[in-house]
Amino acid sequence: MRLEAGKLPPALLAKLLAGLPRPDASVVVGPAPGEDAAVIDTGGPELLVAKTDPITLAAAGAGRFLVAVNGNDLATMGAEPRWLMATALLPGGIDSAEVERIFDELKNACAEAGIALVGGHTEMTVGLDRPVLVGCLLGTVARENLLRTGDAREGDALLLAGGLAIEGAAILAREHRAALVARGIDDGILDAAAARLEAPGISVLPAARALRAGTGVHAMHDPTEGGLVGALHELAGAAGSGLRIRRDAIPVLPETRAICAALGLDPLRLLASGALLAAVDPAAAAGALARLQAAGIPAAAIGEVLPGPAGCKWDDGTPLPAAGRDELARYLESL
Repeated sequence: MRLEAGKLPPALLAKLLAGLPRPDASVVVGPAPGEDAAVIDTGGPELLVAKTDPITLAAAGAGRFLVAVNGNDLATMGAEPRWLMATALLPGGIDSAEVERIFDELKNACAEAGIALVGGHTEMTVGLDRPVLVGCLLGTVARENLLRTGDAREGDALLLAGGLAIEGAAILAREHRAALVARGIDDGILDAAAARLEAPGISVLPAARALRAGTGVHAMHDPTEGGLVGALHELAGAAGSGLRIRRDAIPVLPETRAICAALGLDPLRLLASGALLAAVDPAAAAGALARLQAAGIPAAAIGEVLPGPAGCKWDDGTPLPAAGRDELARYLESL
């Protein structure tokens, strides 16, 4: 079977992970579909949380993206990010000024997040048409504060903090502006989409902190490649549960709707870093929404967790689309 660009199909990933040897007892959370990071018990008062993630679909802003997307996966586990190693695979012939720009961007993003850049690797690589950055981010979490995607519980309210889809719409607005203007998208819409990369940005650490400040949060998960639809399937799969989603409650940003309509893309399957899913005790949902709103983060209740393997469905009973490739990857491949 030939695979298209994007994440591995969930069934293939599950098969590959099932063939791994069982880790030793120090591994609290190991490789599993839907879990955002690994968790290791080093014997100290805190657990070590580790994540690796690349930036492959963006050129502009790649250093800032790298810090944010890796930090997001630590944040969903309840952890604070602390140390980053970065690998930069650069196309042959790249200008040294561009390399300096990427490094400065990465350095500044780390400083803003309170992360130490502790090492990595750089090389000019054959066959690339854009820089590819890969991060390995380490952080810590108190044992009692660890969260797992698979800990979502039957009856939990499902909250979505932030709008969709900041990252995918920003990349399209910044790097494919001419194509969008040619299809009738106003410059103001493109400027608004591109600006969201800086404010509010794609980090979900503020939202995760606001949620962790209260009680009743059982699980968090951030939609990335594959968009909200992919993230919902990942959460349900990790928890062994079903989901019922209210389509009309999903906060799709107006710029995202316009850009996706112009290009024939599904906004719910578009690269969605900057949003955060949370499974919360229904009695605590109102308080969680209030904390997010007090922090200046838009949020909505979009559904609930169903018992057992009930599948993911809309509130009218029809099934959610299957998890699949990201719409940004599909668009780029069509060019």
